[in-house]
Amino acid sequence: MPTAAVVIVALAIAWLLLTVLDLQENDGAAPTTALFGIPAAVSALVIQFYLAAAAAIRPEKPMHSLEAMPGAQRVRRSFLWWVLGVLPAGILAGFGVAMLREPDYFFGDGPWMLLWIPVFVALAMLLGAVVWFFLVFPLALLVKAVGLTSRGEGSPDLFVWPIVLLLLGVIAVVGGLSTQFGGVGRAAYGPIIAAVLGVPGNYRVLWEPGLWIVRAILAVILLWFGGRALANRRRTSTRG
Repeated sequence: MPTAAVVIVALAIAWLLLTVLDLQENDGAAPTTALFGIPAAVSALVIQFYLAAAAAIRPEKPMHSLEAMPGAQRVRRSFLWWVLGVLPAGILAGFGVAMLREPDYFFGDGPWMLLWIPVFVALAMLLGAVVWFFLVFPLALLVKAVGLTSRGEGSPDLFVWPIVLLLLGVIAVVGGLSTQFGGVGRAAYGPIIAAVLGVPGNYRVLWEPGLWIVRAILAVILLWFGGRALANRRRTSTRG
């Protein structure tokens, strides 16, 4: 069962991060990864498994089609127990051990961390839907496009949107790791644009090469869509 295997491997990694590695090294990278990264990654993979199983039940519908969802109702729901029960319980147990290892790290400002950790795990699992859409989903579509092309059944257009979504996901990840913003939500739009354009704003650059990677990817996307738009315009004018 893929879901059980993914959850078991994820919990093994989380426990390694929380019980073996230094919790304070690299600004708390180990507990942060166990708290946010692992639940989000597992959630994204399980969404993909679920849709793939639904598409297998109704193979005439594409894997990403909403019309495949009725078939998903017949997929075994035992995976919910692994994702909604075993995964959060295992991560919380790992944090319990980590708190015993370094109580000062978790309770230096009071016992509020006990309340926030379950909330953060739940939010990370919801974030998995975003990770799926921008990373796992386009990768699955790329694999499918490669398979169709190798059999002579595909076309170059099959690669366009998966690559665009994947590049947008890379922009979000690299851009987020490269900068620190002074606001969230609408308050962060201005600093994000300022950081990409390289103008002063309410942000702090943590990794300058990362911003140049973001700019290069955005330039490629804009040039490609601009070229397509010009080609379509010329084609339309020629027909007229």
